[in-house]
Amino acid sequence: MPAGFSPAMLAACQQFLQREGVSARLQWNEQEVFASFDGWWLSSSFIPQARLRDGRCQLLQYAARLRIFGQFGQALPANWLFAMNYAESKAVALLKLIRALHLVNHLGRNGRHLPLRIDVDPRICHAYSDRIVDFTARLLEVLEFPASQAPLLLFLNGKTSELGLSLLRRYRQHGHKLGLGDFGECREDLLRLWRLEPDFLTLAPRFMGRAIMYPQVRDRLLQLVPQLVEQGYALAVEDIVCQNMLGLAQQMGAEHLSGPLLSERLRLQKAAQAVDLNVINV
Repeated sequence: MPAGFSPAMLAACQQFLQREGVSARLQWNEQEVFASFDGWWLSSSFIPQARLRDGRCQLLQYAARLRIFGQFGQALPANWLFAMNYAESKAVALLKLIRALHLVNHLGRNGRHLPLRIDVDPRICHAYSDRIVDFTARLLEVLEFPASQAPLLLFLNGKTSELGLSLLRRYRQHGHKLGLGDFGECREDLLRLWRLEPDFLTLAPRFMGRAIMYPQVRDRLLQLVPQLVEQGYALAVEDIVCQNMLGLAQQMGAEHLSGPLLSERLRLQKAAQAVDLNVINV
């Protein structure tokens, strides 16, 4: 049994999945819980999201990511599995299993005190995302994890806007906070923002790279995004790899920061705190 996981929690989750029509069995090693689906091994990884204050990182929440491995150990892109032409019942079972893996692994590896952001992408889920709204509510009840601790990030385009609006309303009824992902990727994003009125938004990662290279793009971002933050939209900036990106994100008023640069800072801070505790104990 991996550290942080309880046999009772895993047994309850497995029984719940079986009642929900998911035949896959949960398995585990010393670090995590995983499952086999259609010959592929599925598990979760987590990206820390932090706030920067006075030069120090404060860990705020984690964002879940799907990990897919083939029978020979090869890693596959997370959206590849969704491209398969599964029948409806199998596709829904897959989405349920992934949702359960993310939540169980978060509770076991990260604890209950921090939120877990789950990404919902109707563009690659064959429009089955609406089939697991109530499933998610029941799963959270089984795991005794409040919906307020499980914010959801929606990725929408012109074809999935109506589905996104329906998802947002239904998830919000269950107590989730909702966000709009890849903001700036589509021309209709501002109109979609006013219509959906999400709690937060994440900037499309490619805009950060372009803003660093092109002053005109940077000026446009600094003109628009801080106004949205002032109106109450919490901003997340991801894939931050350098100090210039971090500085730009702070100028825009980003509340949630993530990427290799932030992950490394959090790691160093944790190591320094461990050294200080050892010194005090000595």
